[in-house]
Amino acid sequence: MTFLAPGFLYAAIVVAVATVALHFIVAREPRATAFPTARFVPDSSTRSLVRATHFSDPWLLALRVLLLLLIGAALARPVRLPERERIARVILADRSGRSSDAAVRAAVRELYRAGDAIVVFDTVAHLVTSPDSLALVAAHGAGSLSAALTAAHAAASRIRAGADSIELVVVSALAPVEWDRATARIRGAWPGRARIIRVPGDTSVPIGNPVVTWNTAMRPPLAVARTAVDTIGAVVAGADVVVAPFPRMWRYPADSLRGATVVARWMDGEPAAVEWQARSDGQCARSVAIPVDSVGDLVLRPTFVRLRARLQAACGIDAVDPSAPSSDALAAMLAGTGPIASASAFPPGPSAPSTLAPWLLGASLLLALVELIVRARSSAGEAA
Repeated sequence: MTFLAPGFLYAAIVVAVATVALHFIVAREPRATAFPTARFVPDSSTRSLVRATHFSDPWLLALRVLLLLLIGAALARPVRLPERERIARVILADRSGRSSDAAVRAAVRELYRAGDAIVVFDTVAHLVTSPDSLALVAAHGAGSLSAALTAAHAAASRIRAGADSIELVVVSALAPVEWDRATARIRGAWPGRARIIRVPGDTSVPIGNPVVTWNTAMRPPLAVARTAVDTIGAVVAGADVVVAPFPRMWRYPADSLRGATVVARWMDGEPAAVEWQARSDGQCARSVAIPVDSVGDLVLRPTFVRLRARLQAACGIDAVDPSAPSSDALAAMLAGTGPIASASAFPPGPSAPSTLAPWLLGASLLLALVELIVRARSSAGEAA
């Protein structure tokens, strides 16, 4: 067990020690001695301070000290530390649709142990609680290793308190399309080597000519009007990022994405373009909700030209950066060298809430009532 704010407990201990010291100083009536001139002294009670050699009201003192310590402990927010494991894992699970879904899920289920973290990624990455959660995450378009590695750092900070070392494990087919020019730099920020588990690619992805609906004047298929039009600053499709102020008029509700693949996202993760298999012969359809302003140079920018080419490319084929490494070179770059990362290399994550603090505060209130009762009875006994 540890305290998130131990200063309050230290302060409570100091106040408790001062309270014990004050109990040695008591106010009591001096011994009565008859003097001839006593008849001229006004009739009133007289008390003097004397130093006692023993505790005054020991039960009342014990209650006050315990009350102070309980309040200090509650404000210090005690938390139970998890059992420390020698090695915990951050598992990056590729659900981009370019890796075999069954192979990824089987590998993650075999790897996972209590205390590990699982990061599921496609074009975006997010943390899930267990291998069973992978079945609830839909597989979308080409993945982003940069997004996955960025999320891995946050996941490591969450689990560092329960481990001595943290191992990075990547479960993916490692398609070159999942690499972008920031991947190597982000990987270099992870201290230590990683374990790479290559799974087969997904051969069920159809290849065919698409039917693309990209008409900003009409509602895109599968999309519905947004309740309020807003503006977003960028759209992402694989390794291509177009930065511009895009007004968003349409959105794709969750029920319309069943059986569809997200091929482009807004910078906040919402789908911006989706694809689905329209016919059994492999022909697919794409719905694009990205507005294009005819005024300005947006359509002439190289980034937008690449985005347009990606959204109009044949189904099942992703545009690959010419500078992207091969799958084998990508695996070697991600694996790295040296020992696995020490848990202390990552900053602490968000503090867990203290479940004991409310109970300690409740016990403090109850003890304060008992102290009032004991003090009242002690005063009544002295008066008698």
